[in-house]
Amino acid sequence: MNIWNQAPFIRLLLPFLAGIITAVFFPFQLQYSFYIILIVAIIMGLFILVPKLTISYRNSWWFGLLVNGALFIFSYHLTILNTESFSIDHFSKSTNSSYFVYSRLTEPYLEKEKSLKVVVEVLEVKKGEQWKSTCGKAMVYLKKDSHSLKLKYGDELVMKADFKEVPPPQNPGEFNYKRFLAFHNVYHQAFVKNGDWVYSGQNSGNFLMRYSINLRDGLLNVLKENHLYGDEFAVGSALLLGCVDKLDADIISAYSSTGALHVLSVSGLHVAIVYVIFNWLLSFLNKIKYGNIIKAILLILLLWFYAALTGLSPSVLRAATMLSFIVIAKAYDRYTNIYNTLAASAFLLLLINPYLIMQVGFQLSYLAVIGIVYIQPKIYNWFEVKNWLLDQIWTITSVSIAAQIATFPLGLHYFHQFPNYFLLSNLIVIPISTSIIYLGITLFAFAKISIIAGYLAIGFGWCVWLLNQSVLIIEKWPYALLHSISISVMETWLLYGLIVLFFFYFANRKFNHLIIALTFAIAILWSQLIEQHQQSQQKSFIIYNIPKTSAMDFISSKSNVLLTDSTFAQNKNGLLFRVMHNWWDLGINKTTIISNNFKTNNLTINNNFIQFYEKRIAIINAKGTIKNTKTLPLKPISIDYLIISKNPYLNFQEIKKQYDSKIIIFDSSNSEYNISKWKSECNRLNKSYYSVMDSGAFVVNL
Repeated sequence: MNIWNQAPFIRLLLPFLAGIITAVFFPFQLQYSFYIILIVAIIMGLFILVPKLTISYRNSWWFGLLVNGALFIFSYHLTILNTESFSIDHFSKSTNSSYFVYSRLTEPYLEKEKSLKVVVEVLEVKKGEQWKSTCGKAMVYLKKDSHSLKLKYGDELVMKADFKEVPPPQNPGEFNYKRFLAFHNVYHQAFVKNGDWVYSGQNSGNFLMRYSINLRDGLLNVLKENHLYGDEFAVGSALLLGCVDKLDADIISAYSSTGALHVLSVSGLHVAIVYVIFNWLLSFLNKIKYGNIIKAILLILLLWFYAALTGLSPSVLRAATMLSFIVIAKAYDRYTNIYNTLAASAFLLLLINPYLIMQVGFQLSYLAVIGIVYIQPKIYNWFEVKNWLLDQIWTITSVSIAAQIATFPLGLHYFHQFPNYFLLSNLIVIPISTSIIYLGITLFAFAKISIIAGYLAIGFGWCVWLLNQSVLIIEKWPYALLHSISISVMETWLLYGLIVLFFFYFANRKFNHLIIALTFAIAILWSQLIEQHQQSQQKSFIIYNIPKTSAMDFISSKSNVLLTDSTFAQNKNGLLFRVMHNWWDLGINKTTIISNNFKTNNLTINNNFIQFYEKRIAIINAKGTIKNTKTLPLKPISIDYLIISKNPYLNFQEIKKQYDSKIIIFDSSNSEYNISKWKSECNRLNKSYYSVMDSGAFVVNL
């Protein structure tokens, strides 16, 4: 039977997706889009309802075009309606930068080292003596103290905030946090001091969400009361309840490097296990009249309650929605096509929030399921295994291979790495994590019976310890991780085209599929060859924008030297977020990080003077200020760039006598006050300057 007849929702989903993606990247408000959709809907209704017209519309290409066009326009308009920045009531359009606002916490805060990060919805803004109703969300950072730590989801605050637009990436290759927040309808941020906010005493959060959060906190306390701490508590709470904020960087890195990171975020695996448990517990309802309907309702309620309990992540939403469709179909003894169910669940979720399509978790989740559904049976049928244990091992292996095939191009594009031991790690983590979930749910069920709970907690803790140790051991094996990979969006699409065409060829044995697949492979190879040639010829000098830090990068072919503060040199997270993505994009395979003098064939760093190829650079900082006027040369030293760093005392008249520079650069280690003062002085002397703090990283391609 034709796939389009078996899974009609796929036909509807494709133009729907096209409209959303177009609106995301090319957003503008269509003045008459609603009327266009209404007219198209009326025309379609006439063709379906009027008998004389109904005869011919079904096989007409133009009717299909009309349906696709209507879905495209509808999804485009829906996406624009869900883009809060277009709203005339958005708080940013009603006030100056500094004002009093009445806001509500839309989620629990995320605890950081010195602050609390939380998303708030701005309900009202004070204009003069009046309060005006507004809409829109913002990211707010509150100083961490005993007062702010008491805040909960739904609490309403009055605060004085200086909201600023979230800045774009300040360094080449840096993660685009501005775009990430925009996909969540957050466009502004503010740092609020202790005395500039007060709790109003009101909490207006959604009752069910507030209840689920309180219940989750109570379940976390069950783990603590049973003496689970450290990594066992962090990983256990992540596995069971989706609480990932307690995980430290080393654990996350270990799970990521071994291809087991998916078990730390509640996903389809976890929801499926919960479904199996409650489906078994409610099986007695099958024996009573209308029991299947009652069971279906209870299962759906329990699935969505668990989804809310774990934070409604994209993977959980997908799994809960898909399983809900399956439960309903089973209740009415209907056959369900898995592809149609997947498409229907995606359609429903995107109808509620079109921006879900831009979330990495949503994309990877659906791709993994498609891979498991379509590819896994074909891989599993490669071998016939009669031994039960070996068959279970081969099943997990085939699932891992299928999911990896479906997701690895996107993983390379987003995360620049590939876990080489993913097969082995999944053979270990899937059975152990399944045991942890069963033990955890049982522990929660018997939490009030201390003797039973104590023994369950011991077993739970040992299982989590075993899981952690297994992952940490595999991470240390040689060649565990293939990293520093960079592929473009086009190469990602080409890889997926290659995968699809190869499977079509093996399924249908049509030679033209193989020819097109080989064409795609040649295109990928050619793209990589061009990129490799460009990278072998590259020479560049970069001054990064890193708050309170001086960092200069000297890039030659595929190697680089980073001159930076010793503190930042040891900051793995800072290096990863600020500079390493750029290194991967540039194909860097040899990095040297220094804080003192250094010399190679193309680079000489001697105290505060640098020679990089033909470019001459001087640095003035707290340690290397300008020389005494009595020892100055007869004429200024000719240099290309003069870098001001670490807030030195400056006399621009003395600088002019010592250096003849083409441009003065103020790096990000200087204070905002000093930079403002120096810029005024440069303007007065008609001297060219560049402020890294204001304009982002300074990049020179030689």
